[in-house]
Amino acid sequence: MSPATALVHETADALRDTLRAHGLDVPGLSVEQDSISLGDITVATADRLARLLGAPEPQVERNLEEWPEARQVMRRLGAAFRAATGGGFLDLYFHPDCVRCDRDAVVAAGPVNAPEARRLLASLRRGAGSGRS
Repeated sequence: MSPATALVHETADALRDTLRAHGLDVPGLSVEQDSISLGDITVATADRLARLLGAPEPQVERNLEEWPEARQVMRRLGAAFRAATGGGFLDLYFHPDCVRCDRDAVVAAGPVNAPEARRLLASLRRGAGSGRS
């Protein structure tokens, strides 16, 4: 394994541990070549991640499983990710719940490059002591 590949895997492991320490379940976090993917996450997890990265908390009660609310969560997470990584882009796609296949709604998060993943990790670690939730 090359040093660059080893660093990507170390970053993924540290990101997984840090997300878990924040109470976030990201079972699909994986390494894809030289990138790290968060995979499919629940809309509630995406919302909490956005708040951990500094996105403001919405002021109204909402059902996150509905399309308009999930779109708002994705916008907030995208903007918070961009701010936390100094301009990085997180490709997000909403998969609504599926009665036929018995699956809950999820947000699919595309891969991010290793430097953006390290900046995301640093931001989450800084946020750990700031009281953000």
